[in-house]
Formats: sequence, C-alpha cells, structure tokens
Amino acid sequence: MSLDGTVVLETPERIAFSFPLAGPFRRLPAYLIDVCILGVLVLAALVFSVSLAGPSGLGLGLVLFFLFSWGYGAFFEGLFNGRTPGKHALGLRVVSEHGVPVRGPQAVLRNLIGSVDGPVPFAFLLGLTSMFVSPKFQRLGDLAAGTMVIVEERRPRIGLIRIDEQAVLELAARLPARIAAGPSLSLALSDYASRRLRFGDARREEIAEPLARPLRARLGLPPSVPADLVLCAAYHRIFLEG
Repeated sequence: MSLDGTVVLETPERIAFSFPLAGPFRRLPAYLIDVCILGVLVLAALVFSVSLAGPSGLGLGLVLFFLFSWGYGAFFEGLFNGRTPGKHALGLRVVSEHGVPVRGPQAVLRNLIGSVDGPVPFAFLLGLTSMFVSPKFQRLGDLAAGTMVIVEERRPRIGLIRIDEQAVLELAARLPARIAAGPSLSLALSDYASRRLRFGDARREEIAEPLARPLRARLGLPPSVPADLVLCAAYHRIFLEG
C-alpha cells in the first residue's frame, strides 16, 4: 500500500470532498527538483557577488544564500497557488487544512519554520518524524502554518449536461442573473447534474436536499420547491447561462 492517504473535508453546504495526501515518498522527487533549481540560483548569486565585490563579496553571497533558501518556497507557494516548480512537475500542491488555497502568510510561516527540518545534517529526521506521526503527513512548517500537501487529481473533462425540463427552465429564469459559485459549490452541482438520472425521484430529493436547503435561503426560494429542481435550476443558470 502507498504511504499516501486521503483526508475528507466537509464544506458549509455539507458536501464532502476527499483530498489525496502526498506522503514522504511522493514529495521526495519534487523536493529534489526544487533543491536542484535552488542550487543553481544560489551558485549564480555567489558568482555574481564575488565577481562584483571580489573575496569580500562572500558575505553578500551568504546573505543571498539565506534569502534564496528560505524565500524560494515562500515565493512560489505564495504566488503560484501552493506550487513550487518541483511540486508542479509532480502534481502536488500546498493547501490549508480546510482544503482552500494557501495564503501568503501561511506560505511564509510554513517555509520559515520548515527550514528547521530542511537540508541541515540530521534535520531531515525531524521532518520525517513529524510526517509519520501526523495523520496528514505534515512537517513542522505545515503544523505551524495549518497547511498540508495534496496530490492534484485531474478529473476527466465531460461536456456540459443539458437540462431542458420545462420546470427547470422556468425556475432558472427567476434566479439572479449571476450566482456566485465557489469551487466546492460548482463541483457539487456539476457532479449532481451528471448523475441525477441514475436515481428515482425520491432518491434524488434525498441526495439533493442537504445542498438545496442553503441554496433556497440564499436565492430566496420557498421551502416547498423540490430539492432536485433547485439544484438543476442553479446548475442551468451558472453553467449554461452564466
């Protein structure tokens, strides 16, 4: 069995999503790629500082070494949605423990504290111990910043589902012209629309009701509107008319 596990998180709409966690063996190749890139940057900085100021430029080179070694991860993870070049190549991403994109301060804190279990002799033991003890394979920097590393699974793209039922079209016309839908809501509506025809009417209502309940309140719909109809109308408005 792989060391990589899965964490299941529930959104405010009571929709559960699973995130495949990246264990140490999955993260090692990405780390080595980043180390190689970082090594090239540090070497270039040292050569530049020495050529600029001679032997006295070694002091400047050491300062640049510290800035590069600490700021490399913080820069890429903060500006590129949790991905360094190594993580991007291996399909990994840093996210918060709640499954939302990592924020800049989290990326900075993660890498600042993470330098403790970085490339210092025997310091790897701290990081590995922390990852094996943590149920989410978190290093010390992850624990401090409230982050984790996941494996990005690319979902197969499917075409938009056409829902042309008259009741759906009539309700969709009553909804706001634009409905703000985050990733979790969009994914839940898309999954429901692609699978609803597999179930009977009663089962559809049972599946759709947990998400339809907050949507009714948000869109100003009465409780009597069927849950399946609410989700289909919202899907139609967001994906087919938005």
